[in-house]
Amino acid sequence: MKKSTIYFSLGTNIGNRKFNLINCISRINKNIGNVEKISSIYKNPAIGFDGDFFFNCCIEVSSFLAVKDVLSGILCIEKEMGRTKRLANEYESRIIDIDIILFGNIIVNNKKLVIPHPRYSQRDFVLIPLLEINNKLEDPQSGQLISVFLDSIQKNKMIEKLDF
Repeated sequence: MKKSTIYFSLGTNIGNRKFNLINCISRINKNIGNVEKISSIYKNPAIGFDGDFFFNCCIEVSSFLAVKDVLSGILCIEKEMGRTKRLANEYESRIIDIDIILFGNIIVNNKKLVIPHPRYSQRDFVLIPLLEINNKLEDPQSGQLISVFLDSIQKNKMIEKLDF
């Protein structure tokens, strides 16, 4: 198996949010692959429901695991950290949310997983930290620089950069 570079978006809005992110990053480093880069934390309002502010960040991970193993690994981390999934496709508060944004240049589209993440290009709370750790990233579907997506969306004026 060859090594892949994977970009994850992490989010939390329950409990000690900074600790939740650090705990999650540590678990990913132990169970998925080497965490190579970590963005700043960005604080932003909940979207799609009333809830506390989220803390979000992106990480770059190098891993020899296959896509299915990475998916099962992050689902296990979410569960171990106390994440419970309720209704499908509903936004809700969560102790941790781990999304695979990019997995090398792989494109996946099935019932369990879509890579690149289907909504990442419309979310400033993903794009800003993602570009902070690698501003040369290209979208594997369109071949466009990901920075083009950030230029084309309406920015959330309430997003705030925090120290880690």
